[in-house]
Amino acid sequence: MNLPVPLFDPQRLRVYPRLAVAIYVVAALAMIVSATAMIDVFGKPLGYDFITFWGASHLTLSGEPLVAFDFARILQAEQLAVPANTQVFLWHYPPVYQMLVAPLALLPYGLSWLVFVGAGLALYVATVRPLFADGFASKSDVVFLLLAFPGAFICVFHGQNSLYSAAIFAGGLLLLERGRPYLAGLVLGLLIYKPQLGLLLPLAFLVSGQWRVLIATGLSAVAICGLSAVLLGPELWLTFIANAPIVREVMEQGMLPWAKMPSAFVFLADLGVPLSVAYGAQMLVALAAAAAVALVWRRHGPTRLSWAVLIAATLLVPPYTFDYEFAILALVLAILVSDMGMRGATLQERAGLVILYVLPLTVAPFAQATHLQIGFPLLVLALVMVTRRALSLSSPAPL
Repeated sequence: MNLPVPLFDPQRLRVYPRLAVAIYVVAALAMIVSATAMIDVFGKPLGYDFITFWGASHLTLSGEPLVAFDFARILQAEQLAVPANTQVFLWHYPPVYQMLVAPLALLPYGLSWLVFVGAGLALYVATVRPLFADGFASKSDVVFLLLAFPGAFICVFHGQNSLYSAAIFAGGLLLLERGRPYLAGLVLGLLIYKPQLGLLLPLAFLVSGQWRVLIATGLSAVAICGLSAVLLGPELWLTFIANAPIVREVMEQGMLPWAKMPSAFVFLADLGVPLSVAYGAQMLVALAAAAAVALVWRRHGPTRLSWAVLIAATLLVPPYTFDYEFAILALVLAILVSDMGMRGATLQERAGLVILYVLPLTVAPFAQATHLQIGFPLLVLALVMVTRRALSLSSPAPL
């Protein structure tokens, strides 16, 4: 039996997110105040992933972009940001992102970190908020709901870039809805800064006949790559490609925190399954996710639920993914809650929605305690929920 609108109690929807944001602010202030020489109580620099971005920026501005991939040199640059830091945070990003973050070291580390995460939050809220259906909640309630989403908090805490990824997806979606396929493709091409996030876009656009946005996205990505080669030198691309085996080795040996990696590969590898079997399972999951995208986009075209399927599937494809990517899941939840509000939802669907909203914050602690990576089942749940609702629509979109 479908539940009536409103989907959730309006008073709780107003109070709980504001309370969560207040807790986040207090926790952030406590973390900053308790830090010694910008090293937090866990022994890591404040905004610790961001220190990699700042270090690569410093080396790029110094005319040495290639040495960002050198362990010793990136550590030296990171110690210019936070002298007390003794841990090396490796740089594995493509030249496109190295070009985009180049200006960061023009500011001192702390200020640069605040500007980076502040701008990311602003873009995230501005682009994801329009995905909520009118009447679901007031604009201010939706803003706090987005800010309170644990995926966003994890991203800010890490000083990571997934808020920008979410904004790129949302921006492309909204522009395509407004009949601006070329501009949508220009925006979506920016995902080349994290190529794994754009792997399913060509498939979705091909099966749905969205030729203009497909061509525009491809040209945008190629142009951005070309610009990075012109500005930073083509050798940087060769260095990036040569670094790929190192990334794989670092991941397989557990030098990256598996507790923070919600992929099928890590889910199985952390349970002691042989790596070859874990990789095979990862491939099967990626193929199943791609099949869901192809089925939904072929049948319905670029509806909002189709986009939700695409984004949820994208998070399941790469073996190399982290808990801060849950910030991108905010788009899926916004579309899902809006569809539930308009078409109704079962008690199980509402419970699933709450689980997807609340549990990302528990993924890493739970995995550290149990060696069970619950982030992967959460992402599977998200894909299953949006795919079922997308396929329940009765009127396929004509090609």
